[in-house]
Amino acid sequence: MFNKLKNSNVENIYQNIVQISRSKFFYVDLDLPDSFETRFDLIIFHSFIVFYYYKTLNDNISIISQNLFDLMFQDFENNLREMGFGDIAVNKKMKVFISAFYGRIAQYDRGMDKYSKESDKLLLKETILNNIYKGKIKNKVYLDLFVEYMLTNINHFNKNNEKTNIGNSYKFLDFKR
Repeated sequence: MFNKLKNSNVENIYQNIVQISRSKFFYVDLDLPDSFETRFDLIIFHSFIVFYYYKTLNDNISIISQNLFDLMFQDFENNLREMGFGDIAVNKKMKVFISAFYGRIAQYDRGMDKYSKESDKLLLKETILNNIYKGKIKNKVYLDLFVEYMLTNINHFNKNNEKTNIGNSYKFLDFKR
């Protein structure tokens, strides 16, 4: 298991992810519905940005990443139980969540790889359209804003070393249009 300091760091990182995923920016400025599913998708989106930082360090299975994953899914499970789901329903839903998580992470990763190699944002836009907006968007400008928000935060974290990022609990930069 990990020590108390690392546990505290991971909890702070996760709280930042949850907090930014509840930001009015996404629901008001980018016209997302305020729902459990949207919050889930935004948590995965922001988690990807942290996980991607570790990928750029060639440290895909860092202790922070693994503990963040564990804490995130523990929180999802706790939320389901608080919503009144029983053991069998929780187990079924958690399998769906884990599958959705890996699918979304793989899609974001492919999008970032294409962008890194070819400076092509199209796959990132398609991934955000499908994962965040479920294929329906009122204004295509939102996709551009989402991609810029993602890239701005990835660049922000990549400019810092791990100690600085952990010290700041991977605080995401605000992004307004």
